[in-house]
Amino acid sequence: MPRASALRVYLFALLLPLATLAQDVEVLVFLPRNNSYPFSHARVAPAILYAQRRLRDAARFAGFRFHVQFEDSDCVNGAMFALVERSCARKPDLILGPVCEYEAAAVVRLASRWDVPVISAGALAAGFGDKRGEYSHLTRIAPPHVKMAETFAAMFAHFAWRSALLVYQDDKAERNCYFTLEGVYHLMADLHLQTYAFEERADPNDVLRNMLDCEGEVNYWLSRF
Repeated sequence: MPRASALRVYLFALLLPLATLAQDVEVLVFLPRNNSYPFSHARVAPAILYAQRRLRDAARFAGFRFHVQFEDSDCVNGAMFALVERSCARKPDLILGPVCEYEAAAVVRLASRWDVPVISAGALAAGFGDKRGEYSHLTRIAPPHVKMAETFAAMFAHFAWRSALLVYQDDKAERNCYFTLEGVYHLMADLHLQTYAFEERADPNDVLRNMLDCEGEVNYWLSRF
């Protein structure tokens, strides 16, 4: 018995330093510096830093040290280039963002290949819902556009409408409105759907002419503020 007790004390002494070691977690955050976006660095970064402090003070996360690094997200290719450049030294353990569809697609593809989880409040297009391949490591914390499409589908079913005109602004760059109505288009594919896209200003007379043969109309356009 004394020998067994001595062995337990010896093992405890060996394991004690391991229990006190902290694991570093590298968090890479993509936020645009451009304040015209509602998810800009100035608006979102304070919340992320607050969460970092709360995790540092929480007893159950005492074994982790979260290191947060911010990179500019230009909603084009900036995030992907920054991710590749940083990963030459060390890949992040977690990625937050980006939000814009095209930029998120490139980042998530790389992250899924490298087995790095991605959490985003964006990436709401229908294609990101396929978790079997290149978007397997993406977690979205906001409802995707398909959820909005389910609302329209229920409304059309209630009124027995069988045709619709989808009116949206298409800026040919970020294409937020296009991706928003994409969910409606795919979910209501059994209906007779027409689309009307405009870049800057819609022609009311042209829209009315297109509406004549439709029972319902879905309008969607966005403006940044």
